[in-house]
Amino acid sequence: EADMSRMFVVGMLMMRVGATMARQARDVEATLRLFHPPPPPSSLRNFQTSASSSLRPIMAPPSSPATLFPCPAPSGSRGDLLGFVSGFAPGVRLVSSCCSLSSRERMSPAMRVPGVARTLSMLAGDGGKKKVVFLGTPEVATIAFRKIFEASKAADSTFEVSAVVSNPPAKANRKKELQKSPVHLAGEDAGVQVWTPTGIMKKFEDSAEFLEKLESLSPDLCITAAYGQFLTKKFLTIPRLGTVNIHPSLLPKYRGASPVPRALEDGVAVTGVSVLFTQFEMDAGPIIRQEEYPLTGDEKADQLLPILFDRGSELLLSALPGIFEGKYQQDGTGCIIQNDEEATYAAKMNKEESKLWFTENAKYMHNRVRAFAGWPGTTMDLVINSGCPDEEKMTVKIVTSRIRREQGGAVLGVHAVNFDPKGNALVITCDDGSQLDAIEVQPPGKKPMDAKSFWNGMRGRSVERARVPWSTGKVPT
Repeated sequence: EADMSRMFVVGMLMMRVGATMARQARDVEATLRLFHPPPPPSSLRNFQTSASSSLRPIMAPPSSPATLFPCPAPSGSRGDLLGFVSGFAPGVRLVSSCCSLSSRERMSPAMRVPGVARTLSMLAGDGGKKKVVFLGTPEVATIAFRKIFEASKAADSTFEVSAVVSNPPAKANRKKELQKSPVHLAGEDAGVQVWTPTGIMKKFEDSAEFLEKLESLSPDLCITAAYGQFLTKKFLTIPRLGTVNIHPSLLPKYRGASPVPRALEDGVAVTGVSVLFTQFEMDAGPIIRQEEYPLTGDEKADQLLPILFDRGSELLLSALPGIFEGKYQQDGTGCIIQNDEEATYAAKMNKEESKLWFTENAKYMHNRVRAFAGWPGTTMDLVINSGCPDEEKMTVKIVTSRIRREQGGAVLGVHAVNFDPKGNALVITCDDGSQLDAIEVQPPGKKPMDAKSFWNGMRGRSVERARVPWSTGKVPT
């Protein structure tokens, strides 16, 4: 009988070694399914009774003083479950007879429960609260973080923000000093641990260390908002309930890095925000929530983006209970499945796009000013006193614009830039005869100013836009 017990232990150890090499995520998921969804705390007595009858010592390895117990599929609540397991004497070791477990599963020193201990701890959390990890970098992402963190501190909150992940400090300003990202600073202010991996892909030296820390934390859910890093398949397998992203567009439209600028550049009348599960394919996951946002035609990207992230944060918070309860799942359960055939892509912006040559229609020029507001901005090349000895070339940024005349037509002096005192605007004529008003501009080395201030600074000198080969340009539909 003793030999049979030894053989059983050896068999269990061999299963552990095999699971270590395979490192299958399904092992942890199998354990998790045993405990979810949990019954109310009142069932603890039933759990203790049924568990005590099925726990029996089988044998400890010669090298370990701990006693091994097979762990049954419990029926207690998450908080009760951890309390029950913690009641074992120090040194007691539990093994699961229901599934093999990954070597990455961490054990608490007190319980020494490979894999299962990690699962129990994850499920129990802080008084049964779910562990959430927030990933974001720029200022706009702090809107989402602060709302989520504030919600986590509510008396009836079912989750906690266990960690913040952001891009590493980067060189900024003229002194090229390293500065922490806005989300990094917000996380520190909130007293949450902050991790700043260089990247998550294998090519980054610290990626393995970061993934190991994340796996040891055992998050229930990860939330991303303008994080700015590629999420690998390995990362996506770690959070038990998946990774959820706030994306400022009406998916499947405008997948990609710059959804708001590209939507404004296209002159859409309605945009919006989507909350979706992250899959390996970019912005293609099941949609949990989505909300439209009508546009007036004058919004700028740097003004619209915070609004959409604010709305997206509210949508996410309203969906969290459903995510935690399993109403919305990564496999698309309870969600809207995207139609890939309707997908459009929002390419990343670059500085070369900032130049306006006015070979396009005024409406398209206006949309570009709106789209590229903030960064990279939009600029025009002007020639002051063209053909004169004191001729001067100047690159001026257009901060705010409006459409003066959308319809094209024949116009004399198409390159001349004039000033309209009634509208307080510089009037710029495009190649097709349509006209754009530049209401606010910024000369080099100066702060933004209204058109009248700029015109007064010209002191009666003529102003023209730079001449480029004529083109029919791009006319929005």
